[in-house]
This record gives sequence, C-alpha cells and structure tokens, in this order.
Amino acid sequence: MGTAEVHEKAKNLESGNTTKKGLFEDEFLTADSLIPVRKEAACRLLKRSLAEVEELIREKKWEDILAVFHAVDDKLPELLNHDRDVRIREKVAFALGQLKRFDEAIVELNQCILKEPNNFYHHNSMAYTAYNSLYAASNREIFLSGKGRRDRIELAHKHFNNAQALRPERVTNYYRQAMLYKKIENKAEKAIPLFRKAILNWDKLTEDEKQIRHQERKNFIKSLYQHASVLLDRGRVQDSLTEIKRCLAEDEQTNHVSLVFKYFALGKVNYHLNRFEEARDALLFAAQCKTGNSIDFVYELLARTYLAMGKAGRALKTIDNVPEKWRRPYYRWTEADALCALGNYDAARQVLISCQERDNRSRHKAMIRLAKIEYLLQNFQQAADYAAAADKFATEKWGNHLADGLFWQALSVLRLGDAARARMLADELGENSPNYPELERLRAVIGD
Repeated sequence: MGTAEVHEKAKNLESGNTTKKGLFEDEFLTADSLIPVRKEAACRLLKRSLAEVEELIREKKWEDILAVFHAVDDKLPELLNHDRDVRIREKVAFALGQLKRFDEAIVELNQCILKEPNNFYHHNSMAYTAYNSLYAASNREIFLSGKGRRDRIELAHKHFNNAQALRPERVTNYYRQAMLYKKIENKAEKAIPLFRKAILNWDKLTEDEKQIRHQERKNFIKSLYQHASVLLDRGRVQDSLTEIKRCLAEDEQTNHVSLVFKYFALGKVNYHLNRFEEARDALLFAAQCKTGNSIDFVYELLARTYLAMGKAGRALKTIDNVPEKWRRPYYRWTEADALCALGNYDAARQVLISCQERDNRSRHKAMIRLAKIEYLLQNFQQAADYAAAADKFATEKWGNHLADGLFWQALSVLRLGDAARARMLADELGENSPNYPELERLRAVIGD
C-alpha cells in the first residue's frame, strides 16, 4: 500500500467512514488503549472539571454547575467514552438536589451506582438525596405523596442500609436514618437503636480519629439531642435527662444544636420530673437566647411551668410574649388553662371558641376543654354537645372514637338524668378504650 493510500485510510478512520469491525476487544485490551493520548486527555479533562465544579460548590453556584456540566452525556462525552463520568455525575446530582430537582438527581446517582455498586459515597449520596426530598415534601417545597412517597422512603432506607454495610463505623448515616423514622415516618421507637448506634460509633473513635472525622461530630451531638427527645416521649424521663445533659456538655463550645433548643429540652425534662424551679430556670435562659425565630414553644412550656407552680398570673403574663394573632392552637389551650386558673371562665371560653373555629387538625382538644368548662359551670347540655362534637371530629378525621369525647358525653348526660344514655356511652368507651383511666369509676357512678 502506498503512502497516499495509507493517508487516505487514516482520513477515513478519522471521519468515521470505517468501523472497528473484526477487532477482538475485551477487558484486557481495546482499540482505544493503543492510543493512550485519548485516555490521558480524558483524565486531564476530569481533573479540570472536578476542580471547577468543586469551586462552584464552595460558592453554592448550583445553576452554574448545571449550565456547565448537565447533562454529563451531552456536555462531557469524552468522559463518558472513557468511563470517567462517575465523579462528575455525583457532583451534578448534589447540585440538582440543592435545587430541589430530586428526581433528576436520583437518575444521575443510579448511573453512578450501576457503574460502581460498592462505592460507599454513591449509596450515601442516594440515601441523602431521598431523605432530603422527603423533608422537602414535608415542608411543601415539592409534591410527593401516596405511592411516590412510600417508594422514596423505601429508596432512602435501602441506601442507608447499603452505606451502613459498607462503612459500619460511620455516624451520619445512622443519625439520618433515625431521623427518617422519627420525623418522616413517625416511628420513633425504630429510631432509638439508630441514634444509639450513631452515639456509640463516635464514642469508639480515638481522639485522632475524631479529629479526622470532625465533620461527623455535629451529627453525634444531634443524635444525643434527638435521642433525649425520643426517650422523653417514651416516658424514660431520667434517661432523657442524662442524654440532654451530655448534649449540653459536649456541645458547649460548638452549638451544633442551638442554645434555645437545648435549654428548652432541659426545661421540658425537668418539667416532666416535677422539678418546676429547674424547668423555669432552663426555660428562662432559653428565652434569653432567642434569635430572630419564633420561640412560642418556649413561652408555652414556661407558662405551663408557672401554672404547675401555682403562679397563674405569671403564666398569663408569659403568654403575652406572643401577639394574639400569632398564637397557635396549642398556645391558646395553655392560655385558656391560665385563665381558668384565675377563675375567668368566660374569657377562657372565648379563647377556645376562637381557637377551634380556625383549627382543622386538633379542634377536638379545644372542644374537650370547652366541655370541661361547661361541666364545671353546670351547663351539662352544652358540655355534652361539645364532647359529642369533639368525638365526631376525631371520628371523621381519623376513623376512631375519641375516648375523652365519649367520657364527657357520658358524664354530662348522666348529670342531665339520662342514665341509660350514659350507660350506653360508657359501654362504647369500654369497647374502644378499655384501659381509659376513669372508665371503672364512671361505671360505678352510673350504677346498674
């Protein structure tokens, strides 16, 4: 073959006029590997691209990342051709997640996992993306419900489990999966062993390892805080106190959990231990630490603490820290309790009537308080009506009878002289809530 023919054949190859037909390529040798310059160029491109994308991430320029690198197949085909696209895809997925484009982020991460199924960081990123999307849905930043929500929860758990299997000594994945159970699925009992594991894993580290893994320390601190919260909800008050005290000690210098939340938690635990002075002091300190965010939850618990101390006037004054138009239902319930403690039942009644009219989620709680006020004032028919309305609301909302609604109906109609109706309601209460604390006493008062 002459020189001219060789050059012509090379031109045809370059222009794509011929194929690699007949070549035997396998994992040991490909035609491209005979031309190392291409692979080296792809490596240089990857290095430059990673440096650029990481700089954009530091500057939080998410849209710029997508403009330059998304979609990777179109923007950086050289990386795709030489199997160098995975690291860029993961960065692009992170940017997509920051912009709440979770579905697209999941597509990118699926490509990463397909190519590197045992890479901890890919499973970690997928779990984190699914987890964040569920939080975004809870905050109504995106729409996710029904089967889509269930599938997303399953996806998060799958990749949390995969990441934990690959790196069982880590902290963050256990903390996040615990929060998935606690906050998203309302399954706090399942969160407890995961919070414990996160705490234990941190405690096992040497001081040098803690320095290397310093970024995980904040999730160790948050695990202590959240674990204390779950233990309190489960009635393990003393254990909760131990955890929140440790959280305060460990987080003294860093404040990964804000002072408001930590001292509110300390106040709440002491309140449940009937240590009302200690609760008051912790809550007053929490209130002093407020920033720009609402701390109505602190004032509400402080007001309840003053009520428990027999200081109804101080409780009502504490309630006034939040303007009336911003008072949420639970806040107004405590306001009404304070007014009742001062003997101002008319004002309490007006607070609760106003509250329940605008409350589409927990209206029954205001109605039961109204039933009790009317019962105390010997307005038994009104008490029975409020209790019945509370029971009806709960039944329509959740499909179950409200035990307090049945109880106060029964007691009120008994005071009206209708023992048969009271007995029927007591029987219904027994069928639906056989362990209701006042059930046997109610039956005894009704008699045979």
